[in-house]
Amino acid sequence: MSASRIRLAGLEMYGMRYSILTLFILALCLVAAGCRHKPTMREMGIVLDTLQAKGGTPLSDSVSTPRCDVDIQLVTLANKEYAPVNDSLLRSGILSPEYLSLTDTTLTPQVAVDSFIKRYCDDYRTFYTGLYGEEGDAEAASIGYLLRTSIEEGKDSILCYKGVITTRQGAISTTYTVCRNIDLAHKRLLTLDDLFVHGAERGLSEAITRQLMRQTANKTEAQLREAGYFINVEPYPTSNFILGDRSVTFVYVTGEIADREKGEIQVEVKYSDIKHLMRQ
Repeated sequence: MSASRIRLAGLEMYGMRYSILTLFILALCLVAAGCRHKPTMREMGIVLDTLQAKGGTPLSDSVSTPRCDVDIQLVTLANKEYAPVNDSLLRSGILSPEYLSLTDTTLTPQVAVDSFIKRYCDDYRTFYTGLYGEEGDAEAASIGYLLRTSIEEGKDSILCYKGVITTRQGAISTTYTVCRNIDLAHKRLLTLDDLFVHGAERGLSEAITRQLMRQTANKTEAQLREAGYFINVEPYPTSNFILGDRSVTFVYVTGEIADREKGEIQVEVKYSDIKHLMRQ
């Protein structure tokens, strides 16, 4: 056999080995991808429903009276098996004030929202009638309540639920975000204790501080405090958090850990930085 044919045969064998190796690697990648795949809401058969409700009441029977207006848009899980999850959500601060915590009776979203609006309006007339009568400030006695909610897919089989609440008194409005995490597999809301080992608070606080330092370009904790963060409170992991694919985001409402001018503060901590604190 000539030298050229020997070389050609060698190249063919090399190409065959290369192809087999490529297929083997590709198969491993497909298996790994399959292992990493998390079922989507659609694959799990999750159906979402959106409830729209508005209500309000004038403070008195006068034509020019101030009034209270309530506008709620509430996303819920339509599947019957998740009815207890909806009930837990409604009692978790998504509707605030937490009137529903005064009863243990399970309520449908529609009944719960209607009950909330009625109680909110009744309280308005009770508390503001005296205020308006004494001060006569029609603008200050006009208030509003606006709720907008949304659901996103998060880590593993977890749904991230956000409620953005805006309250208004006269010309002054305050907006804050309430975050909850729904464990679809176990049909419940998750808490920090469900996710992190006992005693993890200190480690989480340190991780939050380091990340906030990076976000604000402060090199030390002392500089962070000088910049207006954690002035009168020690760092802590808030129960208001979202479990994303690669990180947990702690959401601090306006004025919670810094001066109000800084607004709402979100601190995104990667799981890789706190994996030693997480439950397996």
